[in-house]
Amino acid sequence: METFLKDIRYGVRGLVKRPGFAIVALVTLALGIGANTAIFSVVNAVLLRPLPFKDPEQLVIVWEDAAFIGFPQNTPAPANFADWKTQNQSFADMAALAETSFNLTGDGEPERVAANGVTANFFPLLGVQPILGRGFLPEEDQPGKNRVAVLSYSLWQTRYGGDRQIINREILLNGRKITVVGVLPAGFQFLDKEVRVWLPLALTPEQLANRGGHYLTVVARMKPGVSVAQARADMNSVMHRIAVDHPDQTFEGKLGALVIPMRDQVVGPSRGSLVVLLVAVAFVLLIACANVAGLLLARAAGRRREIALRMALGAGRARVIKQLLTESLLLSIVAGVLGTLLAYWSFSFLQGLVPAEMSLSAKVARPSMNQEGCAPFGTQS
Repeated sequence: METFLKDIRYGVRGLVKRPGFAIVALVTLALGIGANTAIFSVVNAVLLRPLPFKDPEQLVIVWEDAAFIGFPQNTPAPANFADWKTQNQSFADMAALAETSFNLTGDGEPERVAANGVTANFFPLLGVQPILGRGFLPEEDQPGKNRVAVLSYSLWQTRYGGDRQIINREILLNGRKITVVGVLPAGFQFLDKEVRVWLPLALTPEQLANRGGHYLTVVARMKPGVSVAQARADMNSVMHRIAVDHPDQTFEGKLGALVIPMRDQVVGPSRGSLVVLLVAVAFVLLIACANVAGLLLARAAGRRREIALRMALGAGRARVIKQLLTESLLLSIVAGVLGTLLAYWSFSFLQGLVPAEMSLSAKVARPSMNQEGCAPFGTQS
């Protein structure tokens, strides 16, 4: 240990004596390490880390396929959703949501809030447990009985100050009294990060018979052992049966169904860009290492007299190699620390590379199971 400490002190003195070499080598390595650390953090958050839902690999988004009129991912009609749910053989459960908005008044300044109406099984299907209160009951997903709401964590904090007495309290949405029954976890997001209120969808019989209005988003959980290809074939079979029964409302059988894995849906075109960016910064690191290796070789060539003198004074070949390796290790450690700091400082900028559909749950930061959005919502207490 004493010899190792002496080697470190000697290495530090050597770097201080040649500040030009030290600065160039450290900056070159730090940029390469920092760029790779930063971009890999984004790739890990978006492409590698599991989505924060229960068994996310089983989740898919189901669209109507109307590519023949330019809408390959068309929002489903309520009647088609109802038939999908009853006739499919591939899904353990299927839920729907519809986008809306309300004027929220009382308890502060009026504001317009984005909202989603969801079927009662929506949160259980995702494996999401509210951190306060509960989700929706099946009987609340009925017309006239849907005057309950679940709040987003951000709305609970900003408008109600994180008041834990919010449960069973009435709020005003478009002037109607709505009872708050739950608050969602801080990192919860489903496609749209702006949604701040969730209510039961409560489709009426007339809506469930409607095949002309296309406004739902449908999420489903595949049964164990069912592949996406099997689910797609199954859903197209269901659409074929619907076309036989309702040819005038399915464009003479041209309307199909499209099943997309949840991750593919939220990542979208970002996948290719992130992979290309990761490969590019990997090459930057390789170039940086090659340049520093060249600098070290040039420096070693200039130290031939010093090395020859040390060997003449009794230093063995192994001792000299150990000293040189210690200096390289010291250079690498300092460059690694600088590169990590550079990556950390860039995280706020890099968060902009995360798709908007994942921006709340996929945080670009140091991994931690206590960090918001890293653990499945269904496991939070």
